[in-house]
Amino acid sequence: MIGNEGRVTDVLWEGPAFQKGLTIGTQIVAVGGTTYRANALKDAIRDASHTRTPIELLVKNGDHYRTVSFDYHEGLRYPHLEKTTQGTARLDEILAAR
Repeated sequence: MIGNEGRVTDVLWEGPAFQKGLTIGTQIVAVGGTTYRANALKDAIRDASHTRTPIELLVKNGDHYRTVSFDYHEGLRYPHLEKTTQGTARLDEILAAR
């Protein structure tokens, strides 16, 4: 996850950021050669779903800068809940009007 000022706030074990050596606190300075903005990163992810060009990030960790390429082309993804069993879902019961 990316927080304020383009800082990495969470890294999943064996996830793409982990595999590229990004750690909590790493700052994204630029996306595709352009100054980091949250919308620029979303646009780069969206655009990569239509091309084979990797997403390139310039990152800063302490005093060290480096370019990291992500060969990711699946577009933006948002988690959502899906019912996996038959019958009434427990979440439906919790959220039901009283």
